[in-house]
Amino acid sequence: METFTLETPGKVNLFLKIMGRRPDSYHEIETLFFPMERITDSVSVVFTEQPGTRISCRTSGVPSDESNICWKAAELYLKTAGIETGMEIFLDKRIPVAAGMGGGSSDAAAVLLLLQKKFGALDGNAVYRIAGKIGADVPFFLNPVPSVGRGVGELLEEVPDIPRVLPLLIVAPEFPVSAPWSYRHLDYSVAAKDMRSLESLLDALHKEDFLRAASFLRNDLEYAVMEKFPLLELLKRELASGENRVMVSGSGPTLFVFYESFEARERVWEHVNARIGNYAVKLLKA
Repeated sequence: METFTLETPGKVNLFLKIMGRRPDSYHEIETLFFPMERITDSVSVVFTEQPGTRISCRTSGVPSDESNICWKAAELYLKTAGIETGMEIFLDKRIPVAAGMGGGSSDAAAVLLLLQKKFGALDGNAVYRIAGKIGADVPFFLNPVPSVGRGVGELLEEVPDIPRVLPLLIVAPEFPVSAPWSYRHLDYSVAAKDMRSLESLLDALHKEDFLRAASFLRNDLEYAVMEKFPLLELLKRELASGENRVMVSGSGPTLFVFYESFEARERVWEHVNARIGNYAVKLLKA
C-alpha cells in the first residue's frame, strides 16, 4: 500500500467584510486570509486494493461518512480525472473543529494536493475548480500564503512583503459554531457602521506596525457570535489589554489576540494561561 502525507495549516481572517448576499445564497466578501503555520492537521492518504473512499479520525465531531468534506474532495477529483481507486484518508486533527479556522477546508485541500501528487491527472486550474465546488475556503489552502480573498473567498490575490508570522495567541473554545449559522445571523446594520478598510490594514502590516494593524482588524460576523455565546465576551474581557486587540476568527468561535509585539505576547503568556485555565478552551501560540 502506498501512503502520501501532508501537514496542512489552519487560518485566521484578519479582515472579513461582508459585501452582500448573492442570488445563489452565498455572500460576497472581502477578506484577508492568514495561515497558521504552527497550527496544523496531518492528512494521510493510503491507497488500497479495496474500492471506495474511507475516512478515519479519532477526533470527536468529525464525520467518517460521505458528509466529510475530504470524502467529497476525493470523490470529485477521481470522477473528474476518470480514475478508479480505493483509499483510506487518515486525519490527525490539531486545528480546532468547526472553529472558524478552516480545518475542514484545509484537510480537503490537502486531499486534492495528495491525489494530484499521486496521479498528476489534472492541471492546476482543474484542481482549483474542484476546490471551489467543495467549499469557499478550500482554494486558499491549495497555496496557503497570506492572501486577499474576494467573491465568496475563491478569488485570491497573494499579499507579498508582509510578515509570515504575527504576534498572535489563539483561544479556541471547545464548542462548535457552524458557518451557515453565523452568516444567517449577520447584522448588516451593525456591519455597515464599521469604516475600517483592508487597505489600511495591509499598509500597517507592510510596515510591521502591529499596534496600528490591530486597530484595523475587522470581522462583520463577530457581533452575532459574541451575542449568542456569552463565554466569548467573557474571554474577550479577560484577554483584552492596552497592548492587544481580541477578535473572532471567521465564523467563530475561535478568538485570536493580536499583540503589538512578540515581546508583549511573551510577557503575558503565563499570565493569560493562568487566567483562562478554568475555561474549556485551548490556548495556542500562532
